[in-house]
Amino acid sequence: MNRAYNDNREYTDALDNLRFSDEAKARMVDNLMDAAAQQPPVQQKPRRRAFRLPRIAAVGVAAALVLGIGAGATGVLKTAGEAFSGVFGPTADTEIIDQIGRPIGASDTSGGVTITADAIIGDKYHYAITYSIVKDDGTPFDIDLSKTVGDGLLPLTFAEEDTTLVGYFGGTHGGSYFYDADPADASIQYVETREISNGDVLGRTMRAKFSDLCVFDEDMNRTVVAEGDWSFKFNMDFEDTSVSLPAGQVIDLNGMTATIDQITLSPLALRVDYTVDSEVQWDENAQSGRQSDHDRVQMKQYFDDLQIILNKADGTSLDLSYAGGSIKPEDGKTVCQKGDMFSEIIPLEDVVSLTVGGVEIAVQ
Repeated sequence: MNRAYNDNREYTDALDNLRFSDEAKARMVDNLMDAAAQQPPVQQKPRRRAFRLPRIAAVGVAAALVLGIGAGATGVLKTAGEAFSGVFGPTADTEIIDQIGRPIGASDTSGGVTITADAIIGDKYHYAITYSIVKDDGTPFDIDLSKTVGDGLLPLTFAEEDTTLVGYFGGTHGGSYFYDADPADASIQYVETREISNGDVLGRTMRAKFSDLCVFDEDMNRTVVAEGDWSFKFNMDFEDTSVSLPAGQVIDLNGMTATIDQITLSPLALRVDYTVDSEVQWDENAQSGRQSDHDRVQMKQYFDDLQIILNKADGTSLDLSYAGGSIKPEDGKTVCQKGDMFSEIIPLEDVVSLTVGGVEIAVQ
């Protein structure tokens, strides 16, 4: 049984700034959490958060088809730094973003609307893709941009979404969200982030497939604002700058012994793979698609309670303890992966150490 961690704290955080009544917010978060719980076991987890922009839209699984540029590819490409300026913030290190990331330019047009994959950035296990959505006649979408969720996010979703990596059928977690990068133009932006459990991301081919752009209200009722079916493919091309840190450390986790198997760090993300010497026991009678109280306790003991802190040279730290990942019983033990993308670009030379389960690991 392979279960991906599905932490709904992110939805609650996003609703703190939702411009609806408290009662409406409560209904909305319940609906979102129920929807997330209905996803197949290997799917996403909206998380902790490292990214300060919460993912509100429904997300898909990572996997895909063939190499190529989709129909309707645009002739003008944004640089990776330009495309991700609204994701990592206006003070982001665009030199690093442009070094690691790559412009894409693949697109498709349907129903008078064009969706373009602007750029991709990633490392060994993670990636982020930013898309632009624009009406071909240049008019704005019929969306009230004042009704935002969280940090300026738009209450939008696709009716159906299926983004996959070719030949990859393992677990993934991550999220997606919509925002308006430039109120002066008529386009809106869609961002998707993922971590895959097994195998490298680089060199795979992505197929992006979307249908019907919708806006939702506080009761999660959807209204279609742009009908269409969009599908195109592009190569997962970027520079992987991740490094592997010394592993093998033995830590105490709620009285159990856990061994750190692998630590992967890049300017974008961190992932810690570890094995607990005890096997997690899931509730076989739990209601399908929902986490029982028993499983919630098991998740806390084996996963939630592992503290991961990134310590920076300027004396500040980043708490990744609420990161997402996966947890899997295997031969009397429990194999876990816990990681996330950062809300900012962090040069490796700015990281002094990591603290994992109380053990400090120097970064050189």
